[in-house]
Amino acid sequence: MTFAKNTALLGLLILGCTLAWGQPLPFSLTAVTKDAPTLRIDGVLDDAAWLDAKPFTQFRQFRPETQLDVGPYRTEVRVLMEPGALVFGIRAWDQSPKDIRAPLARRDQIFPDQDAVTVWLDPNGRSEIAQYVRVNAAGSISDGIYRASDGNEDSTPDYFDVEVAAHRLRDGYSVEIRWPLSVLRYPLDGKLPWGLMVTRKVPRDVSMAFASAPVERTHPHLLTQLQRFDIDAALREQLNGAQHVSLRAEGTARALDDGLGTRENTANLGLELQWRPRADWVVDAVVRPDFSQVELDEPQLAGNTRFALFQTEKRNFFLESSDVVGQVQPDNWGVSRGLLAFYSRAITDPRWGVRATFRGNDAEGTALALRDGGGGMVLRPNAFSTASFAVDQPSNVLFARHRSQLGEKASVAGIVSVREWGSGIGTQVAGVDGQVALDDVNQVRGHVLLSNDSTALPASGDLLGQPIAQGSYRAGQAAWLSWRHRAEDWQWSAHLEHISPRFVNDNGFVPQSGIQRSTLDFTRVVQSENKAIAAWELMLRGMHTRAIADEATGVLRPQVASELLQPGMWIMDTAGTEGWAYLNLDQARTRFDGTLHRPRSVLLGASAHPGPRLTFVNLEVTLGERIDVDADRVGRGFKANTQVTWRDTLGPYGLELEQRASIGTINNMNGGMALEEGSAQTKFVLHLDASQAVRVVYQKQNFARTAEPGLPTSTSNAQVATLAWLGRSGNLRSWSMGASWSQEDGQPAKREVFVKYQPGWAWH
Repeated sequence: MTFAKNTALLGLLILGCTLAWGQPLPFSLTAVTKDAPTLRIDGVLDDAAWLDAKPFTQFRQFRPETQLDVGPYRTEVRVLMEPGALVFGIRAWDQSPKDIRAPLARRDQIFPDQDAVTVWLDPNGRSEIAQYVRVNAAGSISDGIYRASDGNEDSTPDYFDVEVAAHRLRDGYSVEIRWPLSVLRYPLDGKLPWGLMVTRKVPRDVSMAFASAPVERTHPHLLTQLQRFDIDAALREQLNGAQHVSLRAEGTARALDDGLGTRENTANLGLELQWRPRADWVVDAVVRPDFSQVELDEPQLAGNTRFALFQTEKRNFFLESSDVVGQVQPDNWGVSRGLLAFYSRAITDPRWGVRATFRGNDAEGTALALRDGGGGMVLRPNAFSTASFAVDQPSNVLFARHRSQLGEKASVAGIVSVREWGSGIGTQVAGVDGQVALDDVNQVRGHVLLSNDSTALPASGDLLGQPIAQGSYRAGQAAWLSWRHRAEDWQWSAHLEHISPRFVNDNGFVPQSGIQRSTLDFTRVVQSENKAIAAWELMLRGMHTRAIADEATGVLRPQVASELLQPGMWIMDTAGTEGWAYLNLDQARTRFDGTLHRPRSVLLGASAHPGPRLTFVNLEVTLGERIDVDADRVGRGFKANTQVTWRDTLGPYGLELEQRASIGTINNMNGGMALEEGSAQTKFVLHLDASQAVRVVYQKQNFARTAEPGLPTSTSNAQVATLAWLGRSGNLRSWSMGASWSQEDGQPAKREVFVKYQPGWAWH
């Protein structure tokens, strides 16, 4: 009898643990009265309101393996509802506080090498998109959007109104986060409860991760089992009435010296307005914004590239509606299909702009109109290359997208995109995109876009000082269909695309047209019994691109443009060290009816987080044969990319040194060097505190080709350096001042000194 009772109790205990793990437990939400003192966001959980808040303690480990026991890394979370904001208080215990890795870091530079906590909020309740805020143990912040559709974080949006602070303790650290409702995006009269989750990262000899929800590494994405509030009456009481207006002025002064005897002093006054008339609408407007001091982009090798390269958007005005625009993260081949419809970096110098964004229970949409001052590039691609034209002509831009939810599993959206270069001269695009979740692990998505182009561009050359002429109307189409499967053992993504030779979108990123392309990325997850292996995957990638006949671009008949095949593997140990290897079995043409080259090479890569100072090391190298585009042949060579990050402290200050470098070479027929290209970026940051830093950036790019029959010697070199003091006080005031220097191809150096100040005001 005793044995039976014990067996029954043991069974109930096991069942209880299983249910506890399988079902996410709710968070308690404690309302703070309006007359209560405002909480100090200093990282110290000593305000009286925290004593009344019920802590959530049921964290679980999900890396390197799934288990209920968190060991010495106990974590507690309390949530308060202030008037107009959610406030999170997080207490993280650590039995060895000296091992806590807590460097001061730039915004959005909190990586797995740092002790940090992350709050994920899904105000729509559909487990499709979550806004997140990540704070490390030093109080540095990273923020952005996570999309379940591709399982990726997008750190480009910045929520400057969010206040964060951290405090080191004898047995761990604590974090406070005040997250205003004005920063969160949700529908009016929301039908679904909010989803949320808190995760914690602990980098040690074994890299560990913990979560408040039952997350498993085998889930198709991070938002599968978000938690809810046990009682959210206090929250919903405020949501529908949330309104705000914020106004930021921007004053910029600069002195320019072009090195040729011309000096110019300029000043610019810009304004940025955000108005939220009600919970589900946000209106943004800018007048004469100055984006010239946006941090330098990551250097890329472009000398031996046939197609245009895209850059990540960093300007705040274009990021407010990034979750509604419908862009798709690039795949393993670097193909970013969502940018066909809209690519904000195509807008170079906005003089004014206005955007309205709506988010409802079953629909959402955004509309953007602006005047671009010009100074960018216009792309005209074909199946084998991208022609680019420098233009300084102003233009008018219009983009709109409206998405409707079709039940719980599907949605469809309409898109309109217009760029007008003059009366009757421009490009127009209209189309639809959609997605449907067939089940928990299968998703289908795609788009159909139709374009109309009336611009006339020369065969080559730039258009600086010349207007774009009117040409005959040309119609084009682009279609894409994908299937994504994410299961515990088998994962794959497949894409079918058709981009006609006449498809043009001057508001989008179209590096290649006149093609039919099919892609398959197949992964087998290996369940290893070796405890030192945290993850192991075997992969097979393939892409086939076929050129469509088009006499206007010289493609007289259909033919294979390229075929890429990559068998390989990826492995990660429990410390977070990764390694990967691929065999490149490719064939490609550089021009119509050119030789179908078959280069063979191997790609090897590794990344690691060695310790608290040498926090990140990454190396990827391709060895073997490479295609020389201009020479239209294959030569022995290599391409390598490296990144090294070093962090240290100097008294109360934080030091950060980041070195990126890329190099590529190809030999000629005699074994000598045919071409060599390189790029490097050195970034040094002295963190005065969590909100102020002195930053030095030096970037260099070079390309050199040795003369051979049919190809003359050619070189190009460019250097740019900036020194800046960057600061922020609260969420409405920021400043920067400094100097920059640049030089290209032996030309006189250009110098600039700048000062920028941004005060702001807000009304709630």
